[in-house]
Amino acid sequence: MILRFFRSSFPIQFFTIGVIAILLWGHAFFNPPAMPAPDGPVPLYELIYNLLHRAPHIACIIGFILTIFSAFLLNRLLTQNEVLLKNSSLSALVFIALMSYFPFLLTLHQLSITTLILLMIIERLYKSYNKTESLELTYVAGFLIGINSLFYLPFIIFFFFLLITFIIFRNIDWHEWIGSFIGLITPYLFLSAYYFWYDKWMVKAIEYRRFFLMSFDLTPFREPSFLVLSGIIVFLLLFGLITGLSRLGERTIEIRKKTFLLIWLIPVMLGSIFFSGNLLKYHLLISFITLSELLSSYLLKIKNTFWPEMVFVGIMIILLLNNLLSGLT
Repeated sequence: MILRFFRSSFPIQFFTIGVIAILLWGHAFFNPPAMPAPDGPVPLYELIYNLLHRAPHIACIIGFILTIFSAFLLNRLLTQNEVLLKNSSLSALVFIALMSYFPFLLTLHQLSITTLILLMIIERLYKSYNKTESLELTYVAGFLIGINSLFYLPFIIFFFFLLITFIIFRNIDWHEWIGSFIGLITPYLFLSAYYFWYDKWMVKAIEYRRFFLMSFDLTPFREPSFLVLSGIIVFLLLFGLITGLSRLGERTIEIRKKTFLLIWLIPVMLGSIFFSGNLLKYHLLISFITLSELLSSYLLKIKNTFWPEMVFVGIMIILLLNNLLSGLT
């Protein structure tokens, strides 16, 4: 009954999703978690952090708005490109549940911004599929990767995701490969000029060089609650990958390629995890775009929804209780 309700995409479904999101974020509006401090040279996030870290309620509200907007953007992206077989709102619900899976996520942080911009990048890559010349779109995609890395530096590794996209879409036009690289370095050309003008270039160059020293914090994995919920996420991801790959043969070539594009987010995310530093527990959020598509696609195709509904409702209750009880402690 519940999953069937979200198999449509009328205003009532999106209103209900908004209500569920408010319930998941409810305690954070009154007792918001702190914004994570900037980790590494991230000038754009550092600017936002300096403005909002002393106003946690405002940061929480902005984080909530970004999550809602990202969820609806993802849903539109998947349905308009027919990556999901039905015009549903389910992927938005799944995405919000995943992005709210732990109390420390219920505020504005680097990955909430990064995820939104990543969706914009994927949107442009999808648009480029049916264009004979997509230099503008690929340049903008490279440019957005550069901008995103100014919020979260490990995201610069996702330039390889862009190159993988060219291979999947069989785009061998060297103009677009070079154009995407020019887009990537454009923000850094302006940033270098700024640092050079204010005599900070050498200091910042050393900070960026340190980024290439692999480091990540394993402290979160010592927390039992984080391990349990992370285990659920990993299980769902593996289940989604197995079921999703087994059904790819039923789709057209275009849809298969666009689905493969989302699946390739996982290995690129895993490859960049070694540079996540103190933000390891946030870094996994990048995979939620793929996981939302895989789970939604599976849930939309099954006929007997009773047990999947029970599991889904159980996970939602666990998330709600975990966020609420953590807010009261």
